[in-house]
Amino acid sequence: MDIENAIPPFVVGLAIGLLLCLIVYIRESMKRSVLKKEIKSLKNHLHEKMEIDAEATHRKVKEIDELKKENENLRISMQSLAQKPGRREVINLHIYQKALSIMTESAHGFAPMWQKALAKAEEEVEAHEKGKSSFIKKIVSPINFLSGGSDEVKKLDEDNRGED
Repeated sequence: MDIENAIPPFVVGLAIGLLLCLIVYIRESMKRSVLKKEIKSLKNHLHEKMEIDAEATHRKVKEIDELKKENENLRISMQSLAQKPGRREVINLHIYQKALSIMTESAHGFAPMWQKALAKAEEEVEAHEKGKSSFIKKIVSPINFLSGGSDEVKKLDEDNRGED
């Protein structure tokens, strides 16, 4: 019996087919293991990214809460400062300043007179600061202190006008 006749062609074809299947299976197994490693790496990366995002979101939420608290504290501080004595006068001063600027722009004869009055008021304040005139003389009339003749009253009144 011949060797060629001993192995039927069907078995040879089957052996070659199985050998090819084994080669393809081994190659695909290798690809599968590489892909599994890559999937595992991607899962780890995704997990780390999600942890970082969660931590950042948590920090931002904390920061927003802190800013809300700070905002509330500042609002309360503003309200308490608005209630302090003298604050209303500052607000009124601001209102008057705004009204004066509007009046200066709209009234034609008001601006020159206002500038003169402002300059005179500044001079008086400077004189009070330098000690050239007494603030008490401006507030209290000399008539209250003098019980005597009217000549003395006129003389003091003229002196006060001269200092203005």
